[in-house]
Amino acid sequence: MKLNRSGLTLIELIVSMLVLAVGILGLAAGTGWVIRSVDLARLETHRTAAFQAAMEEVRATPLEELNSGAALHGHFELSWSIEEEAPGWKRMQVVVVGPGRTPGSVGAAPGISPVVADTFEYLVGRR
Repeated sequence: MKLNRSGLTLIELIVSMLVLAVGILGLAAGTGWVIRSVDLARLETHRTAAFQAAMEEVRATPLEELNSGAALHGHFELSWSIEEEAPGWKRMQVVVVGPGRTPGSVGAAPGISPVVADTFEYLVGRR
């Protein structure tokens, strides 16, 4: 005798709902990771733009008139100072202070801190 079965059994329904729940939770976790990554990338872009603005100001100044200075660019404080100089060139130290990425622990995502300082050296020469 052949049984006519239509529909799902209770076990099949529970297993399919479990698979669906795991998939939805994975998507939710992935969405949070993507949002965090976009926020970190936006922050790094603003930080780089602030540094570039300071460098453009330094490069626009004639070498003979170039001195230490500071500027505010958005949420970032920038300062530059002459570390070493010789005829025809100056080595500048540029410090960018503001919100930035902090290293995460092993296996963890990096965090965001309101005050992170980055130091760069920049060589300015006469053309």
